[in-house]
Amino acid sequence: MDDSTAPAALEDLARLVRRASQELDRAIAACLGETSVGRWHVLSAVADGNGRSMSQLAEATLCTGASLTRLIDAMISDNLVHRKVDATDRRRVLVFPTRRGKLTHQVMTTALAESDLPALPTDRHRLTRTLTTLIDRLHESEPART
Repeated sequence: MDDSTAPAALEDLARLVRRASQELDRAIAACLGETSVGRWHVLSAVADGNGRSMSQLAEATLCTGASLTRLIDAMISDNLVHRKVDATDRRRVLVFPTRRGKLTHQVMTTALAESDLPALPTDRHRLTRTLTTLIDRLHESEPART
């Protein structure tokens, strides 16, 4: 590829990856009977019962700030999670699943396992390696921040 087509190819790749991500999220949400995958990501992150901070949940859900706070508030209203002050650092709040949240996560996991979705990426290990390599290369090419 010559330099004149590199920006167009990059734009195409960015659009394709974003579209694939959106379509996968839409398919998972439909399978779960949800409007988005955010609740699934949160419940998956806290399913072990160890509690996660908001920054850890931001990484797990790719939601930040007010969007994540609204998501957690709604999940608290639905009795899926609860907040608790961290015993080791009182400035930090951890999010834990409720019994209902654990049951909901189990139902979601079963629904996904019984769907056709696990068969979508027939070679998911190769796809995972490719996307991980892409992410790593993008991080390496970022200019240093001062």
